[in-house]
Amino acid sequence: MKSDDGNVVLAESPEVVDQLNADFYGKFPFPWRPMKLDRLVDPQFQTRMFNQNLGDWTHQTLSGRPKIWVAGCGTNQAVITALNFPEAQVIGSDLSKQSLECEASTAQELGVKNLELRRESINEVPYDEEFDYILCTGVIMINADPAATLGRLVGALKRSGIMELMVYNRYERLPTSAFQKAVRVLRESSGSPRFDLDLATAKKIVGDVKLTHFNLDGGSVDDYPDCVLADTLIVPVENSYTVESFEELTAGCGLELLIPCCDIFDNPSTTDVWNLSFSHPALRAEYDSLPDTDRWKVTNHLLFERSPQLWFYFQREDSGRPRKDEKQICEEFLETQFQKSSTTQRSFIQQPDGRYRLSPTLFPYPMSQPKETVRAIASAADGRLTMREIFERLEIETSFRNVNQARILLTTSACPHLTAVQNAERKNFSFENKKKLENSNFTKFKTITARKIFPH
Repeated sequence: MKSDDGNVVLAESPEVVDQLNADFYGKFPFPWRPMKLDRLVDPQFQTRMFNQNLGDWTHQTLSGRPKIWVAGCGTNQAVITALNFPEAQVIGSDLSKQSLECEASTAQELGVKNLELRRESINEVPYDEEFDYILCTGVIMINADPAATLGRLVGALKRSGIMELMVYNRYERLPTSAFQKAVRVLRESSGSPRFDLDLATAKKIVGDVKLTHFNLDGGSVDDYPDCVLADTLIVPVENSYTVESFEELTAGCGLELLIPCCDIFDNPSTTDVWNLSFSHPALRAEYDSLPDTDRWKVTNHLLFERSPQLWFYFQREDSGRPRKDEKQICEEFLETQFQKSSTTQRSFIQQPDGRYRLSPTLFPYPMSQPKETVRAIASAADGRLTMREIFERLEIETSFRNVNQARILLTTSACPHLTAVQNAERKNFSFENKKKLENSNFTKFKTITARKIFPH
């Protein structure tokens, strides 16, 4: 019996679903071309931020000239990755000929030289421990056998590599999966899927029936491109997950969950969305004491459809690199010196004819100011004071929540305001110092109090 957790009625075999996805994304290449694409003048800026996303303040996890695979790249993800990591060798793979043609055209217009595009199925690639970083978002869950697809990805990852995965949050996708199945039943008499007719049927339903749990963010079908409506309403196969089932899937394929990514579909500047803030002291203490994945499971269950996409970094279980939990990452963050990040950005602007043109204007980057709650911390970062010293001078409580929010809102790809200072002492700061930290610093999360704290 097939699972009823998603839309899997067409999931007869990997080969059948590969052909369905090739046809579907050939007809509806996804996503649309962005109005603007950016390139930073400092070629290593995004690499440093990538490492800081992982809590690597020495910037060593991804370094040099890495080999990157964007598995299921669609129309633009491989180009964006090549722009972000200009000194890397980037491979972009997809089943859709039309999506790859769109991506190749964009790369040519932008003069991207470090990208190779390949039309291939993830389920059939021959790669064996080739890549330092694999990026695969919104792909494995539209395959017939997500575990088998993920197994191919794991086999392609170097032992020291990092994988970035995103799958749908089951609680958020319950309405869309149900809608997709309704369309399948309505259109079943037509035999094989006819995606143009399926989409026409879906549009009629949205325009005709008041759907309590599904409303396209309040808009009408006329407000969205067909590729967006198709990817939401009639995708051929869709599996979705909770944190629990996602962890079970990835662990079964030999992966170890590290830390959440900054989800580009959520606003990373609002809050640390994976860590809830309870006002009741006993409840807050019980929640904060949980291991990372248990804490994220609670968040996922309690926020239901409002919890983030399941978008995480992973490493291989046999990487030989001990996993650092969020509390250890925060302690190392406190012992690190930071300086203000600074580079410039060139932008390619889409013209009325659809082609991109390089803007002659250089823009300072990062372009936005830090969020007000962490602005004083950013201002005090001078490359000499450790973050702990800054917290003490500003009389900010070094609670886990406060420190983790500062880390996310100041030192990640989504909020790249501060960069860790590199020196001999900093480079020697490693996992071997954990015992020393436990003895001298970890307890300070509980013992330091101050007059001024972040608002909750």
